[in-house]
Amino acid sequence: LPPLFDGCFFFLLGSFKGPTKVELARLLREGGGQLLSRQPKPDSDVTQTLNAAAYHAEPGSDQALCTQYIIYDPQGTYKPAVVRRGKVWSAPSTWIIDCIGAFSLLPVPQH
Repeated sequence: LPPLFDGCFFFLLGSFKGPTKVELARLLREGGGQLLSRQPKPDSDVTQTLNAAAYHAEPGSDQALCTQYIIYDPQGTYKPAVVRRGKVWSAPSTWIIDCIGAFSLLPVPQH
């Protein structure tokens, strides 16, 4: 099987207390994910025309089409506006840890 985060891109928004941004970045890279240096724009034509797919997402779910995640610390001060448009979703850092534990892209909690 491909790595857990194969086909997924992540932007780490703000600062993180636990796990730290460095620890999260390492976990994401080791899991096959790629880190973005800029926050993805949900309405960008370039973003929405990417043909990558998340292998470990539930087949047939809307999350199977999501390939870019804005990750934030749910206890931190930086929280994105609710983003769940097309291929760009926001998710708390706890979701990353939960996904690793289950070796699956779990449903992203509604915030």
